[in-house]
Amino acid sequence: MARKKISSWKKKQFFEIVAPKEFEYRKVGECIANDPDSIMGRTVDVSLWEMLKDKTKQHMKIIFEIIDIKGGKAHTRFKKFEVNPGYLRSKVKKGSSKIDSIIHLKLKDDVKIHVKVITLTHKHVSSSKERDIRSKVSEIIESYRNRRINDFVQQAIAGKMGSNIYKEVKRISPVRRVEVEEIKAL
Repeated sequence: MARKKISSWKKKQFFEIVAPKEFEYRKVGECIANDPDSIMGRTVDVSLWEMLKDKTKQHMKIIFEIIDIKGGKAHTRFKKFEVNPGYLRSKVKKGSSKIDSIIHLKLKDDVKIHVKVITLTHKHVSSSKERDIRSKVSEIIESYRNRRINDFVQQAIAGKMGSNIYKEVKRISPVRRVEVEEIKAL
């Protein structure tokens, strides 16, 4: 007697992927798997436009990693925030300086992060002013050391971190724009 073959699709389950508490547990996607353990560690990237319904943030994206499954919902944690490189390239103009600052930081909740900040000036600046700008950016980012990762990311998304850096750096040289380009949890 031949055994009836069961389709592998019938064994699979749908899991709703939800953002962390700081993003009000919003649904960010769905995932299909045979075993709930097989989706642990998967990443999901979401545009902030889709998530926050704010068109001004369409060039930003956030990446979450699945860490827990409860009742058909896959809970996530922050993994990475980044700005579209095409958007940043469009902001760099001829005759101006682009100053990249890379800072490694350990936050209050013992999470190590990698932060990239881009500063765009109106005119070309000397290497000594670039060095001063980098040190000022690093000093301001270091002042956020006593925050938790989710609060740190919220500050960057809201633009408060960039505006604080802008206010301080414009005293050194005329600055056109400051953007937090990337935040990565290590």
